Amino acid sequence: MSESKVLTPEQIAALEKEGFDRQDPSGPWVLAFAAGIVITLVLVVLAVDYLFQATLDQNISESVLTQDSPELQEIRTKEAQQLNHYRYADAEKKAVRLPIDRAMELFAVEAKAGKLFYPTKPSPVKAPEADPAAAGAAAAAAAAPSTPAPGAAPHK
Repeated sequence: MSESKVLTPEQIAALEKEGFDRQDPSGPWVLAFAAGIVITLVLVVLAVDYLFQATLDQNISESVLTQDSPELQEIRTKEAQQLNHYRYADAEKKAVRLPIDRAMELFAVEAKAGKLFYPTKPSPVKAPEADPAAAGAAAAAAAAPSTPAPGAAPHK
């Protein structure tokens, strides 16, 4: 067992001269200080994790999603070549493929002249078969007088 050492009043006075604190720390203050440190530490860890995830997501979107792969760039180059340059579709028949811009110009000229190859006449729209419930609602809507909203253009 350990012996308890008793200090004499002279020794106590000497210790007080040197500036030693002989009081015990307050328990609630120590617990509050420790809890504050733990809460601060948790908040710092959460903030660092949030910043890490945000930076990681931004880096992924910049490095992966915004850059085209070499295969996609190659496909786009081929498509641009096919759309924007003349070439033979069939060299024996001397059939030529036109650039898309030139083909659209020729199409517009033919459409104005009425020389389109395929039928472009408007056809009547087939009315859908109405449900009995929808027919009742349509009849009620037709019976109600309709007034245009102020400033609305007349329906043609």
